[in-house]
Amino acid sequence: MQTSIDKPKLDDDMKSESFAASFVIQGFVCLVVLDLLLRFLGTAGYLGFNPLRVSHRSWVYWNEREFLLDAKASKQKPLNTALFGSSLMMSALHGGDAVYLNKPQNVTLHHKSQLFKDLVEKRSGKSDNNFAFALGGEMVSDAYILFKGMLEQGQGCRPEKLIYGIAPRDFMDHALPSVTSTEIYRYMRRVTDLAEIEKQARTSPTEKLELWLSKLSYIYQHREEFLYLQSRYAKFICRKLLGAGDLDLVHAPMHIRKQAFLELPEDSAPNEVIVTPPVGPEPYVDNSSEYRNRYRKYREYQFAEQLGYLEKLLQLAKANNTEVILVNMPLTQANMNLMPSGFYQNYYNRVENLARLNGARLLDLNDQKLFPIEYFGDGVHMNTRGGKRFFEVLVDKLFQTEKAPRPEIKPAT
Repeated sequence: MQTSIDKPKLDDDMKSESFAASFVIQGFVCLVVLDLLLRFLGTAGYLGFNPLRVSHRSWVYWNEREFLLDAKASKQKPLNTALFGSSLMMSALHGGDAVYLNKPQNVTLHHKSQLFKDLVEKRSGKSDNNFAFALGGEMVSDAYILFKGMLEQGQGCRPEKLIYGIAPRDFMDHALPSVTSTEIYRYMRRVTDLAEIEKQARTSPTEKLELWLSKLSYIYQHREEFLYLQSRYAKFICRKLLGAGDLDLVHAPMHIRKQAFLELPEDSAPNEVIVTPPVGPEPYVDNSSEYRNRYRKYREYQFAEQLGYLEKLLQLAKANNTEVILVNMPLTQANMNLMPSGFYQNYYNRVENLARLNGARLLDLNDQKLFPIEYFGDGVHMNTRGGKRFFEVLVDKLFQTEKAPRPEIKPAT
């Protein structure tokens, strides 16, 4: 039987729950109003969001930053050559110039190959202006997005040639959940319109929910920009109150920074990584465990998806009168032995077929006679001397194939 004391207590509990519920509703209404207000201000151009204003600065950010600044410069030279590729091309770019110029290269800020430029100019007698979107982990889908963004910057940004260094990992990586999971995709969707591939690229329920939320909420869609504002004012306060110096540079000891870079690779300072000219023999690191995981399971749907993006890239280049040269990158035999049986030949045949159908050239530099083991720093990446050797061989092959008559392609019967 309920006593007289229990009734007031029950009433108090109901009032407390009602009070709490009202605050939840009020908070939600305030959030919706704030979201609508920010949407209005953003649409009207008052917020001034810019893809170059970010709280974390990834490799693709630094590349895009220099490219956009070059594109906006009044004295922008026509772009003759664009160099694309993953860390395989990236290591050749930085290492090659380090050896050639006998000068350390800042990976964060080094996006043009002086070695390639000088080799081409010596062979052709014409000036060559190049820019490299060679980035670690770059999949074929990323290369397509980067090239699309490049073309959207204006006519002066359309390269005459696109040299794209490819390897099997760019088409099939067991460590990659989806197209949208790369840092390149996440950053470039703020720079260029990816509506044509957005739905297709998002395969998991979580990724589809993320897309839905970004369309529904202006705050969620521009969360990176709001994080930038938070980071900017936090640094301002630290400088004013604590007398902190330049917070954009790395001041931590190298062993601590290496650990931080492993855990947060998408945040790179201007003085993050320096590639120096070699002194003596260059060490070889066995990275077979990493690539054993990358090649662990063949996924046809992923391979076919990335081939589809290569076809998109080739067609986009053709529509913009950009010649494409696909370069099959050098690998060690030890790395090739880790691939699933028959995968490499399948990869090469299907890429060769796509190149032929779309008027692109395919140069096969995966030749261990040209690139023996002493040119490699690990199973896939060339060391600094290997980087110099790569560009020397590449330019030589480019001019050989330009002079040689192209074979007649007979239609399939």
